[in-house]
Amino acid sequence: MSEPFFLATKEASSATNPYSLRPPAMPADVRAGQVIALVEMTGGLGSPIDVADLAEEFGFNIATLLPIIDTGEMLGLVKVVKGKISLTDLGLRFQKLSKHKIEMLKDQLCQIEPFKTTLDLSSKKKGGVSAQDVAEALQERDIRWHHTQEQNESLIQELLIHWAIYAGILTYNGKTGKFQKFLS
Repeated sequence: MSEPFFLATKEASSATNPYSLRPPAMPADVRAGQVIALVEMTGGLGSPIDVADLAEEFGFNIATLLPIIDTGEMLGLVKVVKGKISLTDLGLRFQKLSKHKIEMLKDQLCQIEPFKTTLDLSSKKKGGVSAQDVAEALQERDIRWHHTQEQNESLIQELLIHWAIYAGILTYNGKTGKFQKFLS
């Protein structure tokens, strides 16, 4: 697969789109800070705001902003209707938090790949799971972020570290390269 999977996760009839039955997958190049900035700026500028105007405010081109918006939508923080972006009720609550914003999104993250599969595997596998374990399990369902195995594993590891560790969903042991479910 030459395109990242997240480009193929848009809703559509399963009769016309075989990807519609797959769970949503986090875009590989979006970081938590970008989503926080999206929510802050959208709320600060007053919503709804035209997506093109928001891109201009960020100093981004639309192509750079779209994966960030997609992530915000997956997490339930923003919605886009007819080219205008606005905050959801969750997005408004998220914007008002001063600390630990991403922790608020634990439930949403647990439903998105690669976090969902990592949590499932780590519940079954004592000692944790590696990015390779997760990549192999997802590849069986034809979910990939990159066509080469090595790059795919690297992207999965980055996503898990940048999102799941930050949200308090997983822990990571750098010596073993294993992720485990965070025990609260």
